[in-house]
Formats: sequence, C-alpha cells, structure tokens
Amino acid sequence: MALATGIAPARADPRCARLGQPAYSAMRLTSAGGAPATAARVTLDGPRQRIEARGPGEGRLVTLITPEFHAVFLTSAQPAVALRLAPPPATAAPAPQDRREREERSRGQVTFIIELRGVSGQWHAVERNTCRRDGVLLEAWQWQPSPAGGLVLETRQSDIRLARPDPALFQLPAGFRLAEAPPAARP
Repeated sequence: MALATGIAPARADPRCARLGQPAYSAMRLTSAGGAPATAARVTLDGPRQRIEARGPGEGRLVTLITPEFHAVFLTSAQPAVALRLAPPPATAAPAPQDRREREERSRGQVTFIIELRGVSGQWHAVERNTCRRDGVLLEAWQWQPSPAGGLVLETRQSDIRLARPDPALFQLPAGFRLAEAPPAARP
C-alpha cells in the first residue's frame, strides 16, 4: 500500500514525494515479518529508480523503474537478457471513510501515517513513512494482511548521498536485450 494522495508529483518513490525529492542514492535495508534484512543500493532521480542487490552467484540483481520500462536483470546473465515487469497501477483506489492520513513533524523530519478504523471504532496505524524535509525516505513501516494475520514490512535507508546520477544507470547495460517475462512470472 503506497502512500498516494493524487497531489504528489510522479516520483520513483512516492512515500515522501509530496515534500519534493532530490536525486540521491542510499543503502536500503528491508525486512518482512521478522526475517533477516536484505540490503540494496537504491538510486533515485525524478521518476527513475534503480535497485541493486546481491544476486545469486557472482552477479548483481538489478531492478530498473523508469517511465519507459520496468525491468529486472542479473548483471552476469548469459544470455544477456532483462525481463520486462508489469508497471504498478497508475492510480490508487479512493480512500474509504474508515481510512485517514495524518502527519507528525519534528526537527528536520516529517512522518506520514496512514490509519484504518477497526470494528471497535479505534484508529490503528497500518503505515508510517519518516522522511527528511527534502523528501528523502529515512524509514518506512507497513502492516499488510496475511494468512497468519498480518505481516510487517520495514525499510531503513542510510549512507544517503545527494547527487545527480549518471543517466546510464537507468538504462540496460550494453549488449542486454529486453524480453517479456514468462506468463508464470506475470501478476
């Protein structure tokens, strides 16, 4: 459930986009349901995002999200093929009456909180995104329903570097071709 308000500009990471969003790279740790965190280097520039993590074997697993395409590839792939991914939905569903958004501000940070009203009438946080005032995500916490009752996804970013990245980072490497993902890999 990504934070979407309809007023946020198109950005690769919409969670903090309403504050603006500089071009930057960061180390991102993500964990789900108490599992060990996975590390990735993320690079964002406007609507373009690159996520690079350890892949199987010697290569790196890279996900590219750009206005032109969404793709994933292994840097050591032979043959050199990237798989096209389905883009995320363009718009979020309208907010139900039992959903609200609020924000908390502290020195240098803004936390956007999404809450749902339970059957008891009480509000429960299901998503928290803490951002620097310039729009860089610092931490995210999200509850998602699961067969076991619920799953918590946590993201933390560190080693944040503000800089305009090389545009080549958002393109397929030389020699790679883009192919459609097999039907079993599509949503």
